[in-house]
Amino acid sequence: MKITLEIPDNKAAFMMELLQSLPFVKATPARTKSKPQDETEYLLSNPANARELLESIEQIRQGQTVQMKELD
Repeated sequence: MKITLEIPDNKAAFMMELLQSLPFVKATPARTKSKPQDETEYLLSNPANARELLESIEQIRQGQTVQMKELD
């Protein structure tokens, strides 16, 4: 049986070490790596999200921003 997992780059080393420590698992990194999707690209791929994002950008351009207190 072959199982493919998509692991975020920042967790890949940990997951490889964990999987390789299991005697019954043969873990090998994927030969091809898909291009990570940019957050903006993801938001623009959905019409509703794209509209919200573009409206937010326009509000920033017009100076209609609200400063929020940072949480500790």
